[in-house]
Amino acid sequence: MRLFAAIFLFLAAAQPAAAATTVYAASVFGTGGTVFAPGNAIGAANGSSATIFRLFGASTLTLQMSEAITGSTTILSGQRLTAGSNVQIAIGEVIGGIATFSANLALPGGLGALHTLDLSALCATVSATGCSLLRIRVAGPLGSGFSLDGVSGVAAAPEPSAWALMIVGFGAVAWRLRRRRALQPAFVQIKT
Repeated sequence: MRLFAAIFLFLAAAQPAAAATTVYAASVFGTGGTVFAPGNAIGAANGSSATIFRLFGASTLTLQMSEAITGSTTILSGQRLTAGSNVQIAIGEVIGGIATFSANLALPGGLGALHTLDLSALCATVSATGCSLLRIRVAGPLGSGFSLDGVSGVAAAPEPSAWALMIVGFGAVAWRLRRRRALQPAFVQIKT
C-alpha cells in the first residue's frame, strides 16, 4: 500500500499543472468618468456592451471576477470605438481592504473585437495567489472609447501533486475505517 502511494505521488508530481475553469466577471467593482451600462460587461459575451467613453477625462471600469484568475489567458470581448482610443488594462486584488492594481498595459492591436492577453506577469506584481480585479481605462483624444461585451479568465488549478495527496489521504482514511470495523467484535444476540 505504501509503495503504491509513493509511486502514485511521484507520477502525479511529474505531471504539469493544467488550467481548471473559465471565470467570468461577476460584478462591477467601480467606475470613474463616463461609463454607460457597466453591468452589460458582466458574464460571458452576449452582444450587449458596456461603453467606457472619454468625455472630460480618463474613464475607468473595474470588474470583479467570480474567483481569482492567473492572468495567463485573459480575454476581452469588445472593441475600440475610434482608432485613436488609448485603452489600458490593469489587474489587481483587494489586499487589506484596499484595491491594489498593477501597472497599466496598453491594449495592443486596432479595432478588433477579441483581445487575448497574458497578464500573469502583472498579476504576480500584485498577488501570488491570483487577481480578481480587472480595470479597463480609456484615455486618449476626446470622444475615444471602448465597448466591452465581456471578460473571461482562467482560474488556477490545484497542482497534480496536491490532487494526489488528497486522493492518498482519502484512501488512507477509508483503509483505517475499514480496518477498525474489521477489528471490532461482532455482537451476537441470544434468544431465550
